[in-house]
Amino acid sequence: MKLKNREFNLILSGGAALGYAHIGVVDWLYENALEPASYHGVSMGAIVASIEALDISHNRKQELYSDVFSSLSWVRVKLNGALISTAKIERILDKIFGKLKFSDLKKELNIIATNYHSGELTIFNRDNNITIKDAVLASMAVPALFPPREIDGVMYVDGYLSSNLPLSSVNNELLNLVVNVTSKHSFKNLSAKEIEDLSIFANLERSIRVLIYNQTKDKLEHFNKLYITIEPPLQDYKTSHFHKFDEIKKIGYKSAKESLNEYI
Repeated sequence: MKLKNREFNLILSGGAALGYAHIGVVDWLYENALEPASYHGVSMGAIVASIEALDISHNRKQELYSDVFSSLSWVRVKLNGALISTAKIERILDKIFGKLKFSDLKKELNIIATNYHSGELTIFNRDNNITIKDAVLASMAVPALFPPREIDGVMYVDGYLSSNLPLSSVNNELLNLVVNVTSKHSFKNLSAKEIEDLSIFANLERSIRVLIYNQTKDKLEHFNKLYITIEPPLQDYKTSHFHKFDEIKKIGYKSAKESLNEYI
């Protein structure tokens, strides 16, 4: 199970702002000279996986993360089907990826989205070879919050609806490093009184986290490949805490250190 001098896949879950923890994990991997052989991501994990798959320096990747996550000025409220416009984030992703396709990368990259017509899981990679920007925007398109992404006449939405943990795209026998920010450590064990006092939106967020937790738990139990998990304790953070980048990133780094020290 040692990671040193061993090829492994890096698998990054969705989780909106909780996904900032992924960046702390990849920072720790870099500091310990551990480089994944392939990248697999969904939603926020798709953004991180895509940037990590680029053949650029670690420092440059950090600059790109800052460009993507340091500001929420791109968010605006709309009333015609989607609450958030992706115009600003699309411009940022266009600067990062341009017309780059999966086949242009040296490393293997897989991104999960959901076909909104059929509800089926879709894996974007070298096989269908669309632009990386389109795949990322499809993977993060949470229905009712972000507009669906149309690709070749098909509408795609966030991959979490079909699988918040991108295990389906693993097609080799390498060791898998799974970073799951929506594990049992992503929501608190509340008292009856605390549950009664939850607002409508707090109830909705908790329900989604519980649903995703059970979905990912089942996926891992049936994942018949060798894997190590990192499950950052993010129960004190909301998926909308985009302004807490540094805090959540540090938790990811600490979790990687605590979880992986024995494997190096």
